[in-house]
Formats: sequence, structure tokens, C-alpha cells
Amino acid sequence: MNLFEQGCGGRGTRTPTGGSPAVFKTAAIPLCDSSDIANALAFRKVKLGHFSHFCNTYFPHFEVSNMLLRSFFIFLLAFVSTNCVLAQKKQTPKAPKAIFVLSFDQMRGDFVERFSRNWGAKGFNRIIKEGSVSPLCYYNHISNMTCPGHAVILTGSYPSVTGIVSNDFFDSKLGCTCYCTEDKKHPVNGNTKIGRSPDFLKQSTLGDLLQKQQPKSKGLSFAIKDRAAILMAGKSKINSVLWFDWKTQAFTTSSYYNQPSWIDALNKSVPYSAYAGKKWNTILADSETSPDSIDVEGNFPGGDFMFPHELGFPGQEHYTEALMTSPFSLSFLFDAVTFALNRESIGKDDHPDIVSIGISTTDLTGHIFGPDSREIQELYVHVDSILGTFIDHLDATIGRSNYILVVTSDHGVSPIPEYITKFGKVPVDAGRIHEKALKDTLEKEMGKRCGQKGNTIWIKYIEPPSIFLNDTTVLSSGYEMSMIADTLCSVLSNMDGIAQAAPTAYIQQGRIPAGWTKELLEMYRNDIHPDRTGEVMFMVKPYWLFGSKPANHGTGYDYDTHVPLMFLGGGIRAGQIQGKTDPADIMPTLASILNVQVQHRHGKNLELIKTSIKNKKK
Repeated sequence: MNLFEQGCGGRGTRTPTGGSPAVFKTAAIPLCDSSDIANALAFRKVKLGHFSHFCNTYFPHFEVSNMLLRSFFIFLLAFVSTNCVLAQKKQTPKAPKAIFVLSFDQMRGDFVERFSRNWGAKGFNRIIKEGSVSPLCYYNHISNMTCPGHAVILTGSYPSVTGIVSNDFFDSKLGCTCYCTEDKKHPVNGNTKIGRSPDFLKQSTLGDLLQKQQPKSKGLSFAIKDRAAILMAGKSKINSVLWFDWKTQAFTTSSYYNQPSWIDALNKSVPYSAYAGKKWNTILADSETSPDSIDVEGNFPGGDFMFPHELGFPGQEHYTEALMTSPFSLSFLFDAVTFALNRESIGKDDHPDIVSIGISTTDLTGHIFGPDSREIQELYVHVDSILGTFIDHLDATIGRSNYILVVTSDHGVSPIPEYITKFGKVPVDAGRIHEKALKDTLEKEMGKRCGQKGNTIWIKYIEPPSIFLNDTTVLSSGYEMSMIADTLCSVLSNMDGIAQAAPTAYIQQGRIPAGWTKELLEMYRNDIHPDRTGEVMFMVKPYWLFGSKPANHGTGYDYDTHVPLMFLGGGIRAGQIQGKTDPADIMPTLASILNVQVQHRHGKNLELIKTSIKNKKK
């Protein structure tokens, strides 16, 4: 911080005593460094008492009137500023030709430190050495799942704004349960019984805004999961958005988006059948990794929980799932991306392109084997290798100075409860809650407390962290909705494995329930969308899971909110990003780099671009 900033609190602003910031008329004058100021003062032969408080400067050897003082100060400031303009010009790197945003689904933030010893020099470790890395990046909402997380990354907004509150949610206005990218009006190519689009997404993405400003900018989005590709790409119909369709066993898109002429050529060049008969074998030495005999893990599709894992052959029931759960799907995805980059000539002109890639393998494998498994450690060796090869490709075809690469994740993951209770070094309260058992218990207890008439149903829909009450039942009961919501919260709070529950209306009002913190309240409020959030919100206890998958996520605890955040490329400062960051910061940061104006986002600009001062001849 230079002296001008110290004295007046920033560029051309100062805060008067007891007032709001006042703007100087000199706000547009470039800032000077201390040497310029010293030279100017020496020339004028004036000694200031305390320059760091120059907004209230006094001159110890002169008695002057206020008017004379003001005139002299204006003259001095004009002289110094003129010298600055002549001597310096701030240089900002040109906008990149391409932005690449990679989301490694379910990659927990601590994996970077845990697995780095197994990685080479070209992947994650290269970014750590040459890029900007935040070790303290956390989502600031409760519903840490695939759809909400991917919606945050390139909108910079949370579910309260995006409307993507969960993977599946009940929309009270539509009166139906919806999948986050479902849209029957836009059928999927080759699988027309289903439709996909970003119709439920209520916020614009970076690509949407960039293409309005620069229509020749291209948008390309790839993933194994349709929701990852669609929610990072956004609502612009000129984007090329592709994902793997399990029915057609090929990369596809829907009628909503641009129809690339090269899709058929892509699927011929990168065939689904190329990995038939492959086996996933170990790479790491037994001494470097977790045991491969943990029976609380799930089974590999078509096999068991121990290496080697065999993919089988196309036509066999488990082949597709086995391929997508193995490292071979990483090659499958990135070969497809590389094909598309070449066909679309990404990064080859002066109109910035945005490419988003959802790496879903890490999530599919993580759900089965959990974060403490040998499979996950082995998988991330392949992930690192693929990432390194991809960076090499970008360096060779676009040039490091012409692109920016971002690495993050949509959410983290909890340990398998049975694993930490069986193998943990300290006793841990961990367990599971199953939806049917939860609903049955709630119905029974609500019937006892509020009355039971025939086949009365109190609970319409449960999708953590939200519970929808049955409006018809509440109305016929004669009780106010608020009273029924309070009663339901009381029932939930006394159940095993439930950490907290509160009426949504109470949370919306900004009232802090007993035992909550302001931070927890904010996380809940960021998840509330008026049409898609139920009357009650709740969360399981730490290390408790909702559902039957061996490992899962979807809470506000650190293991679900902590994710990596890394930047590499032209103009990016090398080093660690200080303080706490948020995946919502990605969009405003990239928008600033691309000179795209954004407003009303949860995230902030991290200001990662390094600037230089070029001296000009006087």
C-alpha cells in the first residue's frame, strides 16, 4: 500500500470523522509511489509533519490561513500527480484467449496435501508451484451436492439466487418434483424420452454475460454428468454443451443447445468400446497407501471391493458403470475435450472462449469406496497425470500466456460412517439416516402430536436440507402452518443423528435459533429459494449420512464444504492466496480479468492478476 492509500483509505477516497467516504475530484489521478512524493517535497523544500495523515496536514514551521493552506495543498497535489503521470504507466496483461474451468467432482480440499507426495511435477504440483492456490476455500451453503455446487462455480451465486437448491427438488409453484436440468421441451439427441436444459437455472453464468458482450466468443462444456456440463455452461443457446448419455453410450447434447457438426466424428474418434476388457490395477506400493481389504466399502461394478477391477465388455450390464468408475473414463473424457478444442479452434482468436469440464469419475468412485480408500488414492494418481498432459497440450497449442486454467470442485465428501467407527483411532458418533425410516417416524410422531385422521400425510417431500409439509393436511388440521413447522422441528431435534432443525420462515427473518452461529445461519439462508425450499430445514450430525451410498455429502461440515481452488496461466500471480476464499469467487475474479461487468453476486474478485509499472521517459 502506498502513501496515498494509507492517508485516504484508497484511490481518491477518504473517510471524514463520523461520516461516509467522500470522493476527491482527483480520483482519476494515478497513484504515486513514495520516491515520487519524496522528490516533489524536496523540490518544494517543504517539510510535512505527518504525511500519512495528509488529509489533515499541518506545517510545523509556518502559520498560514486555512485558505492559503488549501491552495498550497492543491498545488502540491497537482504537481506530484503530474510527475506520476509522466513517470509511470500501469501495465495490465491482455485478456486471455481462453478460460478453462475444471471441476473435479467430490474432490475434498485436503486431498491436495494428502496426495501430493504421489503426484508428479506436471499436474497439481505444477499449479501449486507456478499458479495461485487457496488452501482455505469453502462453500458457504448447506446443500453441498453436484447440481448446487456446479451452479455456484460460474454464476458466483448460491441457491437462494440460482434456484438450484439440490439435485432433485420439489417446486411448489409447478407442483412437481424436478431434476435440476430436466426439461421435456428439449429432448436429448438419441434419447428423446428425456429432455435437458438450464431452464431451472435462475442466474446468468460468466459465459452468458461474455457472449452478450462479445458474440464471437465460444462456449464449450463437457462432462460425464449432464448437470455438470449444463450448469457451468449456462443459458446461452449458442454454446456447445456435451455429456455422456448412458442409453446411447455416446457423447450427446439436447435440442436446447447448438448442434456441433462434429458430434458423430467425435464419437467415432473417441469410442465408448475402446476400453473393453481393461483392468484397473494398482500403481502405488502397498506401503504408500491404505489397505485394500476394507469390507465396509462398496463393490466395483461387476466385481468386489479389492483390486484388480475388471471393466468387462460392452453389452454386459455393468460395463458402462465400471468404465465411468475407473481411471479409463478420465482418458475417455479428456480425449473428447481435446477433439472438441481442435474442431472449435478454441483460443485461436482475440475473442475469449470459455471451456468448462466436469470430471465426474472422482465422484462416482468416491461414493463407492470413500475418501479413505486405496481406490481414491490410486485414482488421483491418474487424475494428476491426465491434468499434467492437459496443461502440456494447452501450453503447446494456445500458450501459457494466452489462457487461464481454474481447478476446483462442486463439493467434498464425508468418510464412510462404518469405516471411522470400525477403524478410527478415537470413538466417533457416526451413523446413517434413511429417508423412508425418517419419513415414517415423522408421520407417526406428527400424528400423535397434531392428530391423525385416516391416511393423513403430514410430509409431502424430503430433500435434505429441506422438508415440505402437506398443505392440505395442515389446512384441514385447523392449526397454523407456523405451529406445525415448530412441532416438526421439535420432533426432528429429538431424533438420533439430527443436529438441528428450524422453520424456514424463522431463518429467512435472520433470527438465530438457539445453539446456532451467525455463520451457520448465513449458510442456511444462502440455500433458501422461495419456490423450492420447504417449510422446515434440518441437518444431520457430523459424520452422519443421509442415504445408503457407502460415502456421501450434502452437509455444511468442513469435509463437505472444503474444496481446492487453483489458478494458472497468463498474468496470474504465483503464490498462496491469503485468507478464506469461496468457489463463488471464481466467477467475479474471471469476469474482472475479462472486463465483464457483474453485479449482485455472492462471490468477490480475488484480484489475482499481477500488474507492472512501466517507466516512461520524462
